[in-house]
Amino acid sequence: MSGKDTRIKNNLISSLVYQVVLITLSFLLPRLYLENFGSEVNGVLQAIKQIFTYMCLLEAGVGLATTQALYKRIGEKDFESASAVLSATNTYYIKTGVIYAAIVLVIAVVYAYLIPTSIDSHVLFFIVILNAIPSLFSYFVQAKYRILMEVDGRKYVINNAETILQLASNVGKILVLLLTDSLILIQLVYCVIALGQLVYLYFYAKKRYTWLDLKAKPDFEAIAQKNSVLMHQISGMVFNNTDVILISVLCDFKAASIYAIYNIFFSQVQNFITNIVSSFTFALGQMFHTDREKFDNLFCAYETFYIMATYIIFTLMAVFLLPLIQLYTSGIDDAQYTNAFLLLLFVIMHLLSNAKLPANGVIEYAGAFEKTRAYAIVEMILNITVSVAAIWYMGICGAIIGTIVALLYRGIVTVYYANKKVLGRSQMCTYKILIVNGLVFAGVMVIFFVDAFSNVSFLKLLLYGMVHSVWIVGLYLLVNFVFNKKAFKTILELYRGKKAQ
Repeated sequence: MSGKDTRIKNNLISSLVYQVVLITLSFLLPRLYLENFGSEVNGVLQAIKQIFTYMCLLEAGVGLATTQALYKRIGEKDFESASAVLSATNTYYIKTGVIYAAIVLVIAVVYAYLIPTSIDSHVLFFIVILNAIPSLFSYFVQAKYRILMEVDGRKYVINNAETILQLASNVGKILVLLLTDSLILIQLVYCVIALGQLVYLYFYAKKRYTWLDLKAKPDFEAIAQKNSVLMHQISGMVFNNTDVILISVLCDFKAASIYAIYNIFFSQVQNFITNIVSSFTFALGQMFHTDREKFDNLFCAYETFYIMATYIIFTLMAVFLLPLIQLYTSGIDDAQYTNAFLLLLFVIMHLLSNAKLPANGVIEYAGAFEKTRAYAIVEMILNITVSVAAIWYMGICGAIIGTIVALLYRGIVTVYYANKKVLGRSQMCTYKILIVNGLVFAGVMVIFFVDAFSNVSFLKLLLYGMVHSVWIVGLYLLVNFVFNKKAFKTILELYRGKKAQ
């Protein structure tokens, strides 16, 4: 781990900067869309965004399969074998890019000319096309280099490029929106800047990895699990992106807009967590294959602190987010954005999702995608069927209830497989952490329900937040320390070891 300290530090710093920029800017555009175009147009644009997220499934399987295949090769500096893996990945990406282009044209026609919306059909057609162009460039040129950079611990380069992209594109979009209200021009600004970012990453990787030979004999066997990986990715995509599409179809675009506004806050926090964790998971992935004993010791501490940290974050969101949403949507009267039950469901959904992520990481490191494929299929079926049924009776909230049911199943089987089949330890190692943090969350909810500070002013909310966050965070730290001293001891020893160096 010590040889990777610099990259981990750079990844962490760049992730923090990127997330601060992203969170700051991501709330401006939806608000401007609501003010200028109303909830329906915002719902249409959010639905299109989710469809393009689904389109990423075309490469999701090979992307994660390549990542898993490269951990051991890059960790052991077996560059010849790594080139063979990436050569196979490149072949797959080129074929996928052609399929992607064809599907984009179909989606553009269907959404623009067959589904009635208040947006001009020709405008909507070009919005879809402009959305797709950066992804097409990534398929044909840049995507395999991005995978290599992440496995090699160079995520900070990607983060820095993303930070510049978000700054430039969001400022450009806001200026266009304020000056012209042109949806096409708004999307064109992002398209051009995104292409510039992808070109930069391409040339950086070409210069950094001079050993990479994409003409090497492709090692298709190394990514043979891509179809099994794809099922896992489809399941994850259903969890992350089905709700807003189902709501737009079974309810209306205004309901989709309400869901999207809540999801903005949670998705930005989730992205923050994911980017921080991805700053060092490359080291854990390599360590799993090169120093298993050390991995097992560090993973126990990582799992404890990850689950505790996510519970702290989402507990604070449960207590203080509703008044922020009320302030954010003030003056928007064409839809009802205050929904305490919806907020609670969002919190529970994300707590369940994050609770299984450390165990899910173990499965990815082990490459056990085929053996756990059935879990992903069942989760996906549960999610869609229960969500559709629940939406008919409960509207927006029903969509999240379907996801929660699926997450409960997937969490149980993931914790079982990671602990029993891969790590060879008792499942209670994980469940003890979950139960302890779950009890603290329940206790805080008894004291403060999600609408405890509803309709308070921003300054009062800031004051309440500073006061109550201190004891909530302290309570989590105290309880976790009492029930899992070993994890705190491991982190302390790691810190002392680095300081001694």
